[in-house]
Amino acid sequence: MENVVSQKPMRLIWLDQLKAVSMYIVVLGHTLLDFNKHKLFKFIYSFHMPLFFMISGFTFNPDKYERIIECIKDKVIKLAYPYVMLNILVIPLWFINMETGMIGKDSIPKILLGIFYSNSSAVRAPSNATWFIMTLLLAEIVYYTLYHFLHDDKSVFLMSGILCLLGVLAPLGNEVVDAPLHLDVSLVAQFFYGCGYLLRKNFNYIKSCFCGYTYLKLIMLVMTGLFFSIINKQVDLSNELYRNFVYTLISSFTISVSMFYVFNRIKIYPKIMSYIGRNTIIILAFHIPVMRVIQAYCPFFNENQMNAILLSFIVFALMLPTIWIVKQCFPFMIKMPDKIKDIVERV
Repeated sequence: MENVVSQKPMRLIWLDQLKAVSMYIVVLGHTLLDFNKHKLFKFIYSFHMPLFFMISGFTFNPDKYERIIECIKDKVIKLAYPYVMLNILVIPLWFINMETGMIGKDSIPKILLGIFYSNSSAVRAPSNATWFIMTLLLAEIVYYTLYHFLHDDKSVFLMSGILCLLGVLAPLGNEVVDAPLHLDVSLVAQFFYGCGYLLRKNFNYIKSCFCGYTYLKLIMLVMTGLFFSIINKQVDLSNELYRNFVYTLISSFTISVSMFYVFNRIKIYPKIMSYIGRNTIIILAFHIPVMRVIQAYCPFFNENQMNAILLSFIVFALMLPTIWIVKQCFPFMIKMPDKIKDIVERV
């Protein structure tokens, strides 16, 4: 395998662009929740979460940490802390959503428990979409642990695939309770995360495969992903619905690889898209609560699919001032203060 992963990889602008577009796809999927019988919704859910995990894995560096505990601490600082704080920051919007009847009645203690349980199937949090953050945290720790002990790509890929299979099979049993932190989903997520890493290591080879009849090959990949999303049942990783997992893998990889290639080839990088791509964690926390406030006071957006698509653009546009407000007024909510960080690192 050709290793193109450097010790300290530079920030990839095109990858931020891809994150921004992928984040819009997530927003669109959520505005279409009331129209989940439509093929567009089904298509989006067939690949959007695997794509996000692959984007995260694309920058994985197995040599970044010397010990597993260092990896855990780093993920607590960079993922667990903003996850908790952003959920707390969203509570006023959660209260408005509850008062307008957009969500069920819950108490403050219950939603605080929901933050730490991080699985809305068991107990809701102020921002349920942030389940992705904690699942990503576990996926990164699991994948790094595999590399820490196994070292080579082939062994890690094999073990990662076995863990993924266990994650897929886990929800098929008669569970007493839904797993906290989406533990079973994280086993599936770490496989997509690892595939993102392997995609980067072999990206030059993959790009060479598109040489000659490039557009035709891209169209064939996208059409393949669309076909398998249509013949598959509704996929939803957050609810452990993998359906025909072979179909899910095909639709996930064909669409994701196509998007990776296209955005790598784009030479124009709008700064606003890079800005969005660097702050998707804030959008993840706020977009559904904001969407529900708009739907409560403007039921027009719930009338048909086209109105829901229009709502997705409005919500996505509103995320720009939201990012600015959070970063300017509440920077400690997304970046752990140095004093707390020092304590975590000394533990």
